[in-house]
Amino acid sequence: MDLMKLMRAIDAETARAFVVAGRHVIDAMLIEAARVEQARTPRVRDYASAALPREAPPGGWLSHDELRRTAQQLGEAIAAEKWVEGVTCTIRCLAHLGVVG
Repeated sequence: MDLMKLMRAIDAETARAFVVAGRHVIDAMLIEAARVEQARTPRVRDYASAALPREAPPGGWLSHDELRRTAQQLGEAIAAEKWVEGVTCTIRCLAHLGVVG
């Protein structure tokens, strides 16, 4: 996907709406991660066969810090009305999750 070609094809209002929606998605993910973390209890481990899985989870590896950093970048892009940076940041995050590609 050519991001610059995409950016030239959309107007500022569409880019703004996309960035704001992306921020809402990231915020919802942060809220859900916090909710799951609060409800998590230790799982039972079988230490006789302690082999940790090596494959990536569905959607890939995306840490809480990465989500928080993305939310901050989107907030800054919204505040400064830098829609190109906001759209790029949103697409990068969604691509990492496997939502777009």
